[in-house]
Amino acid sequence: MSAGLMAYSVDLARISHAEAAPYRSQCERYGEFLPNAPFYPVRFWWFAEVDRALADLGVKAVRLDDLWMGAEDGAQWSTEEVRRAAVQARAVTTEQVQALEDYSICESVQTVLGWIRGAAEQGHGIVGFYH
Repeated sequence: MSAGLMAYSVDLARISHAEAAPYRSQCERYGEFLPNAPFYPVRFWWFAEVDRALADLGVKAVRLDDLWMGAEDGAQWSTEEVRRAAVQARAVTTEQVQALEDYSICESVQTVLGWIRGAAEQGHGIVGFYH
């Protein structure tokens, strides 16, 4: 199956599954869409490959494999998980990422690190939808 991952940096305190508006609509309203070029379209097994590369670089607080599992209902990395991942991401150098052998992995890792860093700076969590 080939589809894509949409992700939003969002203040999780502003959104709720209990609200009448659909969860994705709330993320669109209160959050910021994160660039997803390496993940649209993408096959589901790709997330595990990117997770492996992130873990090898020391970023283990979050996993893409968890984020895409939300399908249309959304899955999230909490604000605390994003904060911990950002601490880990600070230790990752541009040279380390560029040294990854596969260009697609390199691009995907750079994208996720950007998501983490940007969301952490705003005190946000990240919500993902696989569709």
